[in-house]
Amino acid sequence: MTMFFDDLSEGEMFESGSHTVTKAEIISFAEQFDPQPFHVDEEAAQDSMFGGLVASGLHTLSLATRLTIDGCLSEIANMGGSGMDELRWYTPVRPGDTLSVRVEVLEKTPSESRSDRGYVDLKRRVYNDDGEEVMSAISHNIVRRRESDGEA
Repeated sequence: MTMFFDDLSEGEMFESGSHTVTKAEIISFAEQFDPQPFHVDEEAAQDSMFGGLVASGLHTLSLATRLTIDGCLSEIANMGGSGMDELRWYTPVRPGDTLSVRVEVLEKTPSESRSDRGYVDLKRRVYNDDGEEVMSAISHNIVRRRESDGEA
């Protein structure tokens, strides 16, 4: 059942499934979008401040977005986003790490100019399989309101 703006509650939590990050996908993503040595070259990564190959933060954000869509936004009448704030990376993501996302509804604001929507701030927290928080961000989403004719 689709959840509309009116159905969501501040403090409500959603949890995603998980994804195990592979060395091949770290390198493939980085070769296309963030070709720094510690993302694409295992030998060079050994001499970096990370001491080994790590995923690009942008790769982590992309994986978190997919997990958020699958575990949260696919259940919500999401119309799109208007931005993201407070993006932080805390712990490097390494080959073999399994990531999951917890999403909290932080704030809801009905649109003053468009009766068909409201604005929902979601706090995304990404964790590895050791329970360490690896990334967080606040996304600003536009969510459809329930129609007055009873559409669900």
